[in-house]
This record gives sequence, structure tokens and C-alpha cells, in this order.
Amino acid sequence: MKETFKSIALIILTCLLVVLVGVLWFEPTQSDTAPEKQKKLYTVSDVSYLIDIESVNVISENDQIKTFFYDVGNIFHNLKPVIANNLMFINDSVEIARDAYYTARDIHSVEFVIRRGLSARALLSIISNSDILFKPKVEHIRKILVTADGAIYFSDGDKYFQLTEKPLGIDVAGYLSSLALRGEVVYSTINQQLSIEQSATEGEATLLPTAIEKDFKPIKAYIETRPQSREEVLLLASRVFGSRINFVRRFYDINGSIVMLYGYGELALKISDNGTQTVNQKINRQISRDANLLKDIKFALDIIADYNQDITRIYLKSATRIDDGDLTGYAFKFGYKVNRYDVHSSSGMAGINIEIVGGQLRYYQRDYKRFSEIVEISESEQTLPILAIMNNQSNYDRIVQNYMKKHPDIINDESLFMQILAKIANFKLLYVDKETLFIPAYRFDIEDHRYYINAYDFSLIEEEVE
Repeated sequence: MKETFKSIALIILTCLLVVLVGVLWFEPTQSDTAPEKQKKLYTVSDVSYLIDIESVNVISENDQIKTFFYDVGNIFHNLKPVIANNLMFINDSVEIARDAYYTARDIHSVEFVIRRGLSARALLSIISNSDILFKPKVEHIRKILVTADGAIYFSDGDKYFQLTEKPLGIDVAGYLSSLALRGEVVYSTINQQLSIEQSATEGEATLLPTAIEKDFKPIKAYIETRPQSREEVLLLASRVFGSRINFVRRFYDINGSIVMLYGYGELALKISDNGTQTVNQKINRQISRDANLLKDIKFALDIIADYNQDITRIYLKSATRIDDGDLTGYAFKFGYKVNRYDVHSSSGMAGINIEIVGGQLRYYQRDYKRFSEIVEISESEQTLPILAIMNNQSNYDRIVQNYMKKHPDIINDESLFMQILAKIANFKLLYVDKETLFIPAYRFDIEDHRYYINAYDFSLIEEEVE
């Protein structure tokens, strides 16, 4: 009888152990089957599409400047190959005066404002899709100007250069004249709109919209991979772990996150409650190689495509060299767009951060929302957006309060309004990610404060302080 009882107890304890282990180890069952890891569909050969401009200024023949925060008419995309070929001769360029640059610009041209974050060498390498073996004469390229007569100029922000006097091989004047810019909103300076002089040097004055962009509306958004969705988690896990998925331990955090581990932390996947995906991997030093910008960024894109299948809407924000002892590599930051406009996250990053070290993935983080239909809302009154922003009493009180903290001797009288408007800089249109909604917003700086204003009800969404 005792032996029978011991046998029954042993069987019960064994079954309990199996159940407990099953909680920790990820064993797909018939009702919980992980899809087979798909072979990579992408082997990226051309990375030049990752170079995305911050804005473009189109100067027509009547000297009118039209500014756009996207590649209107695909101008940059179409001119990119020619620009890339000519930029290879960057060290043969001639430094010119600032006035000469703006004289060339103001006749008939297109000016591209390049995003900050990339060195000139990285920019040249990626835009030309080739290794750059020489050191460019400038650290960064901030602006590229293409004139109607085919000349190219560029600026690093402080100095200005003429790249070539030779034609580009295309009819730039005809191309610019043929652009059908539809009824896009015209941008103009504070001085042109309200007769307020800014202290900015010629050509650097802040441009503001004269009306509201009609296609710039709220959009519904949703989490890409939800930790509560077994199917979505399995799909991502199968892509990250591949055939090793049967040997992965799974843990749940009290905040709703899920963590999956292979081995002793050789490879780990975390899906946070807000949908952020994080992968950490230990580097195998036996198979490491030296850093190479193009190889590393192509490998990064392959990983992004392999994990999530979509690499079409991302752009490169920065590429930073990594030196980790005897290993080298690059840290890449990618942003993404929704309907031509950048996405800004109130909670942190928006896009993808990835580190390739020794030719291997070390770190991957993705905070990326999918989006669906536009939310139809009533049209705002067609007034100057900057006046609508400042006429909102709550906005004005907040901006004045912040401004006077930095300038305690300033008198709050009628002239203060003009002083503050003259300080506006870095104006931009973008979407602010607010969980289930992308909110269209105006972003601008006033000294060390950055404001994000709802583009339709003109309420303050958030502010940042440097």
C-alpha cells in the first residue's frame, strides 16, 4: 500500500514538474503553432532611398519661395543621382560668400535642407551607395542648392561652396518650371506675414505657412505587435529565434510585457505593453568583422525586413560609429513617415534603433505604429496659423510665462508679443503619436523651449525644454 501511495505521489509530482516547466519553456502545441521562419525576402542593394530631406525650398522665376516639409513632386528623388555623382567632387569645390549663395538661390532654383545627424562622409556614402575612401572638406552638409542653370552649391551651415559650374546633364530650369505644385500652401517669413523683423541673417529667416494644409488630418493608429495577441507574438518570435524557438523560455512581467530568452541570454526578445520590440544578442567574437558603413546598414535593413517585412517608409536619422574594445560597428537610428510627414513620439523614440557590431546584430528596438483611416474633422478657419496659435489664450500665457522666466527684466506690454514672434525658429509640420491617434501638429522653437501645437484646434499638445 505504501509503495502504491509513493508511486502515485511520484507521478503527481512529475506531472506538476512538467506543468511548471511548461510555463517557463515555450513549446508550441497544435493550437499554438509558430509559423516557420521565412527566408529573407530582401537583400538590399541600394540604400540611397534612406536619405530623406528635412525640407525643400522651391524658388520660382518670380522669386517666390515655396517651402515643403516633404519631397514635393519627387524633386529630391529625381535629382538625387545627379547630386550624388557631383558630390563625389566635393573637395574640388570653391568657398564663396554667403551673399553669392543666396543670390544664386533667389533667381530660380531648388534648395534641399538636409537632416542633421549624418556626417558628410556618411551622407556621401549612402546617397551614392558606394564606399567613400577620402575625407570630405566639411564635417556636415546642411544645405544643397541646385540652380536652374545646372550649378550645384552646398553649405555646412556656416560656410558656402560652389561645387561645379558645369551643367548637370539635365534641363533643371525646364524641370522646375514643369512642376505641378497643385494648390500647395505657400510659406513666407514673419516679416512678410506680420511685418516683424527677425534677427536671422539673409536666407535664414523662419518660414511659416499662410494657410492650413488640407490633407494634414488626424489618423487612427494601432500597436504593431501586441503582447496580448498570441498570434502576433508567435509571428515575431519565429522571425527572431527561427528554429531555436522550441528552446526559448517565456516570462510575463506584471506590467503586461513579455520576455523570451534563448540559452543564457544569448538572444532575448522583449515586447513591451505599448508594443515596443527589443532584441538583445551576444556577439560571437570568433566570427566578427570590422565595421563597414554600407555593409552594416544593408545588414541592418535585412534584419528590419526579416523581422517586420516593411522597410519602405523609414528614413535614416543618424549613423554613429561604435568602438567596443576590439570590435567596431555602427548604431543606426531610423525614423518613419505617415502620409509624407514625420512621426514624433511623446513617450520617447519613434522608429527603429539598431546596432551592428562586428558584422552582427547586437541591439534592436522598434517603436513603430501601424495606421488606418483618416479621421474626418471639421475644417479650421483659414487664418494665418501662427496667429491662430498665439491667439489661443492658454498657449500665449504659457509661452509668455516661459519667455519671462528667462528674461525677468522684460516688461509684459504690447511689444512683448512682437518680441516673442521674432524668436520663432525651426518651424515644422509633423504627426505626434498619441497612442491610438496620430495628431497633426505644428512644431516650433522659441529659444530653449519647443512647442507642439495641434494643427486643428490649436491647443498645446506638449512642450520640451533643452
